[in-house]
Amino acid sequence: MLTTYQEIRDRIYTLTRDLGMRVDRAETTPLFRLLLLYDDRQVVVARASVPVRGITSRALNDLQADLEHVSGKGWLL
Repeated sequence: MLTTYQEIRDRIYTLTRDLGMRVDRAETTPLFRLLLLYDDRQVVVARASVPVRGITSRALNDLQADLEHVSGKGWLL
């Protein structure tokens, strides 16, 4: 399981690039970054809140569930 923001961010960007998608940061707070994933038609296919600090197992589980439908089960492992 990934545990730092940098590891999580890199995994998301790698997966979306491999799937032909684009990532855009919609909002940033001290604890989370809201990401939008766009397909090749520029349609939002997923939203995810990526924890930046104080990363908990609940936040990681929520993130994994947010992107599971586009990245597949276990993408965060």
